[in-house]
Amino acid sequence: MNQIIALKGLSPGKLTAYAAPAPSRAPDAAITTEIRLLSACGEIRQAWTELAARAIEPNLFFEPDFALAAAQHLIAFRDVAVLLAWQGPTGSAQRRLLGLIPCFPRNRLFVPDELIGFSDRRIFNGAPLLDAAQAQAVLAAVLSLRQGWVLEGRGLVLRQINMASPLIAPIRRAAETLGLGTTLSPANLPLPRRHSAPAPNDIEAMQQALARRGKLELVEATSRTELRDAVEILLAMEASGPQGRAGKAVLQDTREVGFLRAMTRALARSRQSRVALLTLNGRPIAGALVIGRAKGGWLYMAAREESEAPFFPEQVVLALMRQAAPDRTILQPVPSTSGPDAAGFGEVRLLPRATGKPRDLAGRARAALRRGFRLPPARAAG
Repeated sequence: MNQIIALKGLSPGKLTAYAAPAPSRAPDAAITTEIRLLSACGEIRQAWTELAARAIEPNLFFEPDFALAAAQHLIAFRDVAVLLAWQGPTGSAQRRLLGLIPCFPRNRLFVPDELIGFSDRRIFNGAPLLDAAQAQAVLAAVLSLRQGWVLEGRGLVLRQINMASPLIAPIRRAAETLGLGTTLSPANLPLPRRHSAPAPNDIEAMQQALARRGKLELVEATSRTELRDAVEILLAMEASGPQGRAGKAVLQDTREVGFLRAMTRALARSRQSRVALLTLNGRPIAGALVIGRAKGGWLYMAAREESEAPFFPEQVVLALMRQAAPDRTILQPVPSTSGPDAAGFGEVRLLPRATGKPRDLAGRARAALRRGFRLPPARAAG
């Protein structure tokens, strides 16, 4: 069964939401929870953007400019469900969005149901957006979902979470309050350095070797037009190399290239797209796309001219980008070292403390089978 299922029995293209009251830590400001498709969240863009600015851990990958572009162009994002936590009456000026958790449900037979945070190879950080002042209350509201929801169960699994994230503390407190067990599972250790990968001293030597062949220059896009052109050069460079010959270049996939173009241009409006090209005598030989805020960003894509591969120009361009903006950090999804840019990511699980008695296992099996045969009715928004 396809695990990317947003709402059972409902049309993926139709906005469907159901609001249910859930416990809040503030008696005069109740938190309500709602579920809808990611593709139907464009109408709450303003509230979503404001939440992203207040989030306990900012996460570019779950902000509107990235997520809505993905939902528009990529099949994997089309049926993603989003859990929203609101505070304040519907339609009031005081109504605020306090939480946004992209997810898909998964039912299993002999363990409690779990709400699985959405993950995808294009998402390097899986932290949901939670209001910094209300993170624990939002988690309590989400984890207290009960009968009547399409997504049942009290379990929550979040993947690609920074083990040093400020999100960990409220997760632990919410789990303790609700009597849930918390498990933190670090991801596999970073891949060892490939034998042919250059060390920092080697990169400097490669830079000098390239400079002896002509004028070596780092050209960084400073306007939206320049950024658009630089992205196209980067895409063409990738397509001319091994990825293109294998049929796996972004430019060869209409959905992927449509997403990347829309995403980078949307992020450029908030200065969260950075593209740089390394030129030799005016000819681009490598390039890199970094997405994220000024103080930190993720290397989303890098490419090089294959004729220059022995000089590792993609590593040289990253080194020069760091030199040009030493106050900025460039994170990589799979760091090759444990240096300052490496981040330890893993999985966080919040599950009921289960017993292994046969009676409990049989009860869970019966409940899972009943859910599998039941088609939940559609519910109106509000």
